[in-house]
Parts: sequence; C-alpha cells; structure tokens
Amino acid sequence: MINLNKNFLIYGYGISGKSIEKYLKNKNCNYSIYDDFKKIRNKRAISKNYLEKKINQYSYFIVSPSIKIERNHLLYKYKKKILIDLDFLCLEISSQKILGLTGTEGKSSTCNYLNQILSKKYNTKIIGNFGDTILDKKNLVKYLSKIDILIIELSSYQLDKLKFLKLHYALITNIFSDHLNYHQNIKNYISSKFRIQDLLHKNSSLFLSNKLFTKYRSYIKINKNRLILNDEKISNKKDISNYIKDINLNSIKNVIHHIDSSIKIKKTDISNDLDHRINLIYNKNFLKVYNDSKCTNLNNAIYKNNLIHSSKKILILGGKFKKQDKNLKFNIKNTLVLIFGYQTNLFINQLNFIDSNYFKFNSLIELINFLKLIIKYRKYEYILFSPGGESFDTYNNFTDRGNHFNQLIKKALF
Repeated sequence: MINLNKNFLIYGYGISGKSIEKYLKNKNCNYSIYDDFKKIRNKRAISKNYLEKKINQYSYFIVSPSIKIERNHLLYKYKKKILIDLDFLCLEISSQKILGLTGTEGKSSTCNYLNQILSKKYNTKIIGNFGDTILDKKNLVKYLSKIDILIIELSSYQLDKLKFLKLHYALITNIFSDHLNYHQNIKNYISSKFRIQDLLHKNSSLFLSNKLFTKYRSYIKINKNRLILNDEKISNKKDISNYIKDINLNSIKNVIHHIDSSIKIKKTDISNDLDHRINLIYNKNFLKVYNDSKCTNLNNAIYKNNLIHSSKKILILGGKFKKQDKNLKFNIKNTLVLIFGYQTNLFINQLNFIDSNYFKFNSLIELINFLKLIIKYRKYEYILFSPGGESFDTYNNFTDRGNHFNQLIKKALF
C-alpha cells in the first residue's frame, strides 16, 4: 500500500502529473516536480542536478505513463518504487465496482457504450486513458461516494507500470500490432495488455473473445479459472460503421450480464458515438464516406478496409508512421490507396497490394484535390479515411485532423 507520509517525486508534468500534484497537495504530502523537456514555473520544481544528488530521499516516483524506463534511464534501478496516478485510487476506493478495459483500437468507444448502457441504472464515470481524471477533486471521497461503477480505460503504457490498482472486472477488446517504439516487439506489447489480469481481485473475471484466447493462449499465461469468453458471431457486415459498433457492443455483453443480469443491451440505447470513429459523414449518389481519423494503427486500418466488400473503394492512409515489425506485411485487397504525408514510403513498404493501386501526396489538401478529380471518372462506393498513422506530423491531434478532413470533403463533394 502507498504510504502518503513518504516523499514523492512527480516525474513528468503533463496532464497526469498536474492531476497527481493536486491530489498530493490536497493530502498535504511532501513532493517535488521534475520534467525532462520543459522548464516548470512551480516552487516544487527541481533541477536534474538536484534530482541526481538527492534521488535517494524519494520513496516513490510518479511518472507519466508514456515514459519508458530503460536501462540507461535515471529511474531504472528504482523501478519498484515507480507509480502512476491511477495507483492512488487504491487509497480512495470503497464500495465502488472497478471495471478496467484495454485493447488496441476502440477502447474509448467501448467505454462510451458501457457508460451509456450501465448509466441507465447506475451512477458511472469513465477515467484513465479516456482523458478524464478525478484525482484532482478536492473532496475525492465525497465525489467517489456518488459513483457506483468506475470504468477505467487502460493503455499498454499504464498497464506496464500499474502496481496497486485493483479491478473487479477486466476486459480486453482486441489486439493489433502497436506501440513498438515503446515495447520493442509485438510479444512485449501483447504481454502488457494481458497484465490487466494481474490487477484483478481474487475471484474476479477476465473477459476475452474466443478469437483472442485461441490466438494467444500458446504463449501468454491466462488464468482459465477466471476467464469468461465472448462469442463473436456477427452477421450484419453491410455497413462498416454498424459492424464495428456491433463488435464493440458484443464484447461488453458478458461484462454487463455479470454486473447486472437484468440490464438488456440494445443498440438503440447508444444515443451518441464519439467523433472521428468511423463516422458516416457523406451518404449520397451511392457513395459513402467515413471519417475514422482516430485510427492511428495501420493493422487496424487495413482490417477495417478489408471488411468492406466492394472493389469500388478508396482507403486514405497517412500521418506519422508508427514502428512496425519489418517482417510483417498487411494485405490490402481491391482498393485504391491514397497516402499523404512525408512518410508515405514507410506505409507502402509495410503493405502487400492485392488487386490494388496507390498514389502518394504531400498533404491531405493535395490528396483531396486529386480525389475530387478521380471520382468524376469512376463511380466509387466507399471512401474510408482511416489514416493508420499518428496525427502529430501536421496536426495537434486526431480531432484537428478529422475536422480538417470533414472541411475538405465538404468542399469537394457537397
């Protein structure tokens, strides 16, 4: 258990760092702040020289989840003392049920669906990688007392470091190759996802699809005594947006049943979807255009594209390329692929084109101008904007990129 009477170092002063500072301040704890990349205007901030000299005075190091603690890192030999903000929930949770959810793609959407369905009967709150935090609440105990179920979206970065957080339910939705710059290889990435089962209370359950269990049981130790498998039989593949929604809804049905068997899952219960997650933004003249700007995973982008059963489809890829296994090639079938950005060749080298062609562009604007021309000469049925790369090459985030795509498409097609 975390001892609040000890000395803490907040290592990294981003969103989670600022949140945990408010928590420690509310608890009257002793703490210092350090950041590798920016100068902090705070009386608690310390220099690197001070940290190196006084490092042994700290009992805990609270790091931003995405910081990789490698062998040459200052904190490497203190790994057992490393915490993240979510660890402190172990000191605050009482009667609330904690549901932890992870996966490569669709985590936020699935958390959103869980929240909408469970909130019909319970007070719920989504935190974690979803973007919301509660540790900075001044009276956290009072705030938590009004919550019945806490839904926590967990990234592989968070799962790699969590020590004290405990879950009543754990769900893994899907796994695609991702974050290899951090995890080095796909096996380490998969292992980080399955660490969620180590956070479960005794006699609590891990929810997993038959597909994931079959694929990974040979080299990941899975506790079968607490495993509950989901059936993935989904028949309606006519619309890619509804199909992915059905997959996400299907993944949570067993969790909801175990929380409260009286709650029935209906697609009509979902009144809103998150922006830029396979949103149908144009449906006219036999052409459907989907904005999936949130997709930063190339494997997942190709997977979704191949679910569209048509030879008259366009896939738009681009952005900042994520490290991939060089031996892994993704098959892309019956598709015109348009790729934008300064790393187009990295995307091309990772793809195996089957009855498909591609064109490269410097920017999304240039790509849309080309798109406007070609759709005049051939009747395409689908355009899927699922970049498969990060947005930070040109945009602040995937939302800015998605909004820009919507503006450009509106000018080109409407």
